[in-house]
Amino acid sequence: MYRFSIWKIVLIVGVLLFSVLYLIPTPDRFYNPLYGNLPLWMQEKLPPFEVTEDNALKVNLADVEYPEGINFQDATFELQDVFRVHLTKLELQETRDYEFDTTEAREFYVRLISEKARQNPRATLDNLHLYGSLPTVLRRLIPDNRLKLGLDLKGGVHLVLEVDLETSKTELLREHVISIPERLRTEDVLCREVKQIDGQDTLDVFVGIPSRLRSDSGEKAKYLEKAQRLLNEIEFFEDAQVSAESEMQSTYQLILSDRGIQKYSEQAIQQVLIVLRNRVDAFGVSEPSIRREANRPRIIVELPGAKDSSKPLQIVKTMGRLEFKLVEKSPTGGNFWSGTADIPIPDNIPEGNEIRYHYETGNWYVLQSPVLLSGDRITDAGPSAGRTSFDIVVSMSFDSIGRRKFAQVTGDHVGEHLAILLDEKVQSAPVIQDQIIGNAIIQGNFTYEEASYLSNILKAGAFPVGVQIAEERTVGPTLGQESIEDGVLAALIGLGGVLVFMLIYYRLSGIVAIIALVFNMFIILGALAGFGAALTLPGIAGLVLTIGMAVDANVLIFERIREELRTGKTVWSAIESGYQRAFITILDANLTTFFTALVLYHFGTGPIKGFAVTLGIGILASMFTAIVVTREIYGLTIGNRDVEKLSI
Repeated sequence: MYRFSIWKIVLIVGVLLFSVLYLIPTPDRFYNPLYGNLPLWMQEKLPPFEVTEDNALKVNLADVEYPEGINFQDATFELQDVFRVHLTKLELQETRDYEFDTTEAREFYVRLISEKARQNPRATLDNLHLYGSLPTVLRRLIPDNRLKLGLDLKGGVHLVLEVDLETSKTELLREHVISIPERLRTEDVLCREVKQIDGQDTLDVFVGIPSRLRSDSGEKAKYLEKAQRLLNEIEFFEDAQVSAESEMQSTYQLILSDRGIQKYSEQAIQQVLIVLRNRVDAFGVSEPSIRREANRPRIIVELPGAKDSSKPLQIVKTMGRLEFKLVEKSPTGGNFWSGTADIPIPDNIPEGNEIRYHYETGNWYVLQSPVLLSGDRITDAGPSAGRTSFDIVVSMSFDSIGRRKFAQVTGDHVGEHLAILLDEKVQSAPVIQDQIIGNAIIQGNFTYEEASYLSNILKAGAFPVGVQIAEERTVGPTLGQESIEDGVLAALIGLGGVLVFMLIYYRLSGIVAIIALVFNMFIILGALAGFGAALTLPGIAGLVLTIGMAVDANVLIFERIREELRTGKTVWSAIESGYQRAFITILDANLTTFFTALVLYHFGTGPIKGFAVTLGIGILASMFTAIVVTREIYGLTIGNRDVEKLSI
């Protein structure tokens, strides 16, 4: 006798409801007011934005409890990203229509500048939909993801970026040649020089011994012990070893270990991920996929809809490394050693100098190799009007350390030319007319769009290490559309064939299997959307394979039920026995396939993973629909009725 189970019915209805919710397309005009454009933690913890008397948008962040790993500065950057993206949709441009500001009281402002922006600030704030109307409790239950098409179905660019270990090693050693003396000096340890040993991953650190300590062996020993302890604390290197000693100095060797470079690469790949996501968010690239490849220092970037010459692709490819270097003085006189593209480069370039080219004209410059200041000290950048002309320039502001260094550099080299390089290309090389305490500018005959592009690259940051493109391919939208049509056709043919077979061979019981199969498709597609996965061509292949596997379990159950009916059992007893006898066989067959899908997912890449994900979800869904759903359908329709014959 069938026993009605309320929890099974609730489970089935719940799974069906959530699957459908994930699949229903939600337009922005409905989605944004419902969910809000601010991240969920901000909606929960930030006070509401308000319109000030001078028509600015303000929120007070003084009493906000930040999640772990987020501080005030992170929050303001995140707010800027949200406002920048959605104000652009309202046809408002940064620096022209609005600007961001913060105060010492930890207040965040969006100051509306232009007449267009200041017309109705309250309406502007409402149209941003910062806070969703959906309660946060329901927000965690009702999905905000929708099924997306993968690159091979929509078209676009597929990139694989990997850390260049040799470049990373060179950058790490160069960085420590500069940073070690500064670090030791802050601890009152005299570091005269740091040199890299030619052809080796080893640094020689020359620690000078002050004259006041040379005659006091005890104080001298403490001083050198302190120096060695500080050197041992430097990450990625083996413990410092004394290579030479004299009365005036002690030389230590720091060796970059294999474990150290691997650890550095691991940290760097995470920073590259952050930089990429910041760039993509800043430029509003549509539906990107940025993820790290499992167990390898590689990042997979998929840009649906992008072309091989599109701006989104350039955003990803640009290293974004900003450097300030002095232009070498000309040997013939003057403070500017350079030449046009049609003049040969001289052979007498002194050691410690390097040749770099202008990004646009191809003119060459002789630069001093030391980097005086780098772009990691930039806190903000944006296009603005030139100080003495109507040209568009890029204005940059630095953090406190960057401002101090920039003021020192410009103060020490008045009258010399300071080259500003982006990815080793000279953007401009203006003469330092006076000490600059404040912002720096980059000149370059920019259009407003070019200046905005460069500003966003600088704000998002540079890749912290050498990154090279290991793989690049472009999928055209026409090919993607053909793939969709072929995949859908294959799925429909497979589904149609299965349905016809089930109806002919199992008659009315075949309808039960068909209902389970349709339910199965809803679960798979809903789960893909819920996990934030994209439907790809291999995913469609996995879906087609799942169609056959989904009815396989029903075939096993139906055949067991037939055997029980032949022994003379009643209809409901035969159904119960059929499910019990088929369960172990179904479980064994599906588990072996599921483990295969796990192996494919773990060791596979790209399309193989897409196939494995769809196959794994399909196996779990088919077991649920075959064992739970179909049994409840039988129970609700036959279980408590006196049925003498089953159409099977």
